[in-house]
Amino acid sequence: MHVRLSNEFSVWSRGRLGVALFGLVATACAPKPAAEPPPVAEAPPAVEPKPAPVSAGGEGECTVDADCVPASCCHPASCVPAAQKPDCTDVMCTMQCAPDTMDCGGRCACEAGSCKAILASNP
Repeated sequence: MHVRLSNEFSVWSRGRLGVALFGLVATACAPKPAAEPPPVAEAPPAVEPKPAPVSAGGEGECTVDADCVPASCCHPASCVPAAQKPDCTDVMCTMQCAPDTMDCGGRCACEAGSCKAILASNP
């Protein structure tokens, strides 16, 4: 009788072991829940260009074209002496060719000792 009890225990133990293994396999193969989407990054706030410092203009502000720079960071329409160059740190501009600006072909020139903008001929 002792042997019969041992066989019943073995069959019962193997059945429980099978159920446990089936449960583990089913859990491992189950579809994973969808992860939360990453948070949407907000666009950085627009930064206004810093204006060029104001100084007395007039004769003697330039002698060559290289002495003149655009007066604003984005879509400049005028020029100032290099000493009055605007601070364009952290300024982002569009890449469009704005009308009546030096965008896409304009430049600064020194004419009669004053900085002058040569505007691009935008179509």
